[in-house]
Order: sequence, then structure tokens, then C-alpha cells
Amino acid sequence: MDAEEGTIEIDGADIVIHESVGTGNTAVVFRGFFSKVNKEVAVKVMDKRSFGPKEQLAFSREVGVLQKVICENLVILYGVSYDGDIPRLITEYCDGGAVFDFLHNNEDEEYELGPDQQYKMSVDVAVAMNYLHAFDPMIVHRDLKSLNLLLHERISSIGDVPLVKVCDFGVSKLKESGDWGKMTAQAGTKHWMAPEMWITDSYNEKVDVYSYAMVLFEILCREVPFEDEEPADVGKLTAEGERPDMEAVPPDASPRLVSVMEQCWEQDPEMRPSFKAVLEQLEAAR
Repeated sequence: MDAEEGTIEIDGADIVIHESVGTGNTAVVFRGFFSKVNKEVAVKVMDKRSFGPKEQLAFSREVGVLQKVICENLVILYGVSYDGDIPRLITEYCDGGAVFDFLHNNEDEEYELGPDQQYKMSVDVAVAMNYLHAFDPMIVHRDLKSLNLLLHERISSIGDVPLVKVCDFGVSKLKESGDWGKMTAQAGTKHWMAPEMWITDSYNEKVDVYSYAMVLFEILCREVPFEDEEPADVGKLTAEGERPDMEAVPPDASPRLVSVMEQCWEQDPEMRPSFKAVLEQLEAAR
């Protein structure tokens, strides 16, 4: 397998791999060190046993997006190295880990996010998504969720300022020739997936806006959306207009964030705001 056109190919001898920091269905992510730039990096190693045509396409999509974009709230691509024909994706290392783990698997249960931290995390994600949707050609992520958000540094106190970065572009889609063309139904992850993605291959970038609402719910409530539902049942519920339980929203939650969340999970995609509009509303609430 050849490197993507324009992608920097890194000599494997320049990468030292340390401990595993995450495991997925088709890859394991390790903390590593890139000697040429003298920095810690994340090394995404594809599973040789499951690296088929579908996985190759996902890898190519991710590399293809990351080598085009430059945004503080998107992970930085350093390049690709190879173990035989199996590629390894080399990106910046985010010491804080996945936002999902921070929100839902935090061992320090006494620590709660402050309102300024909730606001900053919400803005960071919206900035990244607005950048992608304003890119030429437009990029729709299609799998926005807290598992695909990384904290650049660890957050352990109310005084820490979070920096969130969007990652994992394996199912992303570029808008070509002014149209999306045929899309993939159920391309994302069930609990964060827009209702239209369950039933049609004709949808647009507003699926990311819906998923952003689910992320806001997580930030505000420290709960996974539809946590008590089976993944296969979530589509039926959202198609019928069901949304996560608002009783989980704390009484002291930011009214502006709650309002943005409810706008972003509108059933009709055309009623959902753009990320530009989301940022304007958040700026007004600063």
C-alpha cells in the first residue's frame, strides 16, 4: 500500500512506541516518540488481521482529510509509517485522552466541570466543525462523538483550561461538485447518530450538528445520550422525535448551552443551525 499523495512518509526507525492508550475495532493507539521532531506522538497501528478494503478506505479518508486541514481544534498529522504493508498513522499526542473517558470514566467523581470549562469545550468543538463545514470542499465528519474528541492536556481542577481537538476521520465525506451524491446510511455511532442517517442515504452536513447536540448533552449532564437504550433501538426512538432525558440537565446548567443543544437536535435538519450560527450564539453568551 502506498502513502497518500502528499503525505509525509516517516521512517519507522524514527518512531519509538510505548504503552497502549486506546483500542478500537480495527486499530490500537499507542503513545510514542518521534525523534525527528523531538515530540511525543500518537501512533495508530492498524490490526493486520482486519485490515481489509473497508479499513483501507477508512485509513485513506482519515489521512486525506488530516493532510488538508490546519486548525487548533483538529489533531495534527505528522505522517504515515509502515510495518510491511500495514500503515501506522502518526499524529500529535493528546495527554488528556478522550473526552468520553474524562466525562464518563473519571475516577475522581468529586470533580465537576465548571461552567467556563463546559463553555470552552463546547466552543472548541464548534470551532473545529465550523472549520470543516466551511472548508472547500466541505467536509462532513459523520461520526462526531465524545470518543472522537481529545483533551490536549489533562483536566484535574476547576482552574484548568481545556483544549479539545476533533479526531478520527475514517467515515468523513467531502462534498464534491456541489453535491454530496449517495451517502452511507448508518455511517456513524448509534447513540450520536442523526435520525435521518438511520433511514436514508440522502442527508447533508446537518448530521454533524445533531451529533454536536449529543456532545453538548454529555458535557452538561455527564451522561451518555440514550445510555439505557440498546443501540439498535436508538434509531427508532430518534426517528419518532425522542431525545435524551432533559431531567438529566442540572438546574444550574447554562441556559444558552441548553438552548443551543435543543436547536441542534431539531428533527428537521433544515431547522438545525449551522456551526457558524452556533458560534455566534455562544459568543453572545460569553
